[in-house]
Amino acid sequence: MQLRSDARHLSPVLALATAVALLAPAVAQAADPAPALAIDLGGAQLDLVLVKAGRFRQGSPPTEAGRGDDEALRDVTIRRDFYLGKFPVTVGQFTRFTADSGYRTEAEVGASGGFGFDGQGLSQRKEFTWRTPGFPQTDMHPVTLVTFKDAGEFARWLTRKTGRVFDLPTEAQWELAYRAGTQTRFYAGNDDQSAAAIGWFKGNAGSGTKPVGQRQPNALGLYDMSGNAYEWCRDWYGPYAPGPAVDPEQTTPPPGDKPRRVLRGGSWLKEPKHLRAAARYRNDPGSRNADNGFRVIAALEASAPAAATPSTPSTPAAPLLAGTRRTSPSSSWSTATIVAFVGGGLVLASALVGLVGLVVHGASRRRRIPGAPPGVTFRPQGDGFWLNAPPHLRGSTLHYRCLVKGALRRASVPIEPNPRGQFVYTGGAPSALEVEQLGAAAWSAGAPRGAAGSYRSRDRISSSPDMAVVAPFRGYPSAY
Repeated sequence: MQLRSDARHLSPVLALATAVALLAPAVAQAADPAPALAIDLGGAQLDLVLVKAGRFRQGSPPTEAGRGDDEALRDVTIRRDFYLGKFPVTVGQFTRFTADSGYRTEAEVGASGGFGFDGQGLSQRKEFTWRTPGFPQTDMHPVTLVTFKDAGEFARWLTRKTGRVFDLPTEAQWELAYRAGTQTRFYAGNDDQSAAAIGWFKGNAGSGTKPVGQRQPNALGLYDMSGNAYEWCRDWYGPYAPGPAVDPEQTTPPPGDKPRRVLRGGSWLKEPKHLRAAARYRNDPGSRNADNGFRVIAALEASAPAAATPSTPSTPAAPLLAGTRRTSPSSSWSTATIVAFVGGGLVLASALVGLVGLVVHGASRRRRIPGAPPGVTFRPQGDGFWLNAPPHLRGSTLHYRCLVKGALRRASVPIEPNPRGQFVYTGGAPSALEVEQLGAAAWSAGAPRGAAGSYRSRDRISSSPDMAVVAPFRGYPSAY
């Protein structure tokens, strides 16, 4: 009798366990990311390829031909899958961005223009911009003459448009994707002839970039990772830290060195050695050259309804096995199925309750940012933070610093007030955040003002002990 009683008490638990077990494969299958995405930009399409997390050897061995002295070998682990642009961002895609957002690049608004091709080399002229780089181009050419900021604005536009977080790749993410499991000089081999098969460089490009997708892709289906146009990465340029690294990113310029951002991949103006997997380049973030472009990285999931659709080919349904009988819907409701649905409903209800709790809890944890005007708050979440700001600050630029995984990161973002908040990607949830400057377009009465009509924090001492020991903000490098 005691055994029967225990069995009766255990049966609901067993039923729920059975339901969870039956639902687990379906959940796992639904969570498996598509190997490719196609983003409709409205007249142009952005294709992205899944790059799986993994471990690889970054850098090059001392015996590699054409090696630079900044390519020290180290073991790198990337812990999260991500999507990377199948091609560099093209002129057609950038055109959609500027038409939709009204954005003007730094070369267009500056007094000196950019560095375009004058028939002999790159020279700076007012008329040289991404629209007129000094050589003919179509919508399928990689966009060039874009600064680091221009590239970041394109990524932020994609984030707003799709609900999926976009950014530039880190240097390590870029090299992981480039290598695609290889350890040779180029992903197609070791000799310079391999470079000719995969990219455009000084010896075969002529006087300008070429349309994307004309050379051999790597094993992941990524094109133009070698040559054509250099690609901005998120990192500040500096020596690799010694020893193994996990999700590395150089978030600050090395002390005593000129602040420069990393570029990867080589270009139509460079020799084959610059197209190698480990080859590194750097430039002032305000540089606008006719051989500098970029490609974007994207998060696996969209946080809002997005224009992304899986681009995987459809597969026919598996045929019935010989001797089996096709059952009607009414006869397919087995006991196990009913248990699965009941258990699944319980699990779903619990998840919804938990989600509501998280939303309420998250909303209540908004924090005021030290150094910010009243009403500017943030909430750390996932790979960044949600920024909330009053409407009168729309159009302002927030320069901030934050601690991510123990490392200091400085960046800026244009403020776009939204009832839901504005998500700012930092590569990790910041443990501390502080405003260093806020260049405002509009001000409320009584807001403190600084030089050039900007808001500057009067208190440079952060409430975070870790932030307090960091050297104070000294300003941002000008472009031209």
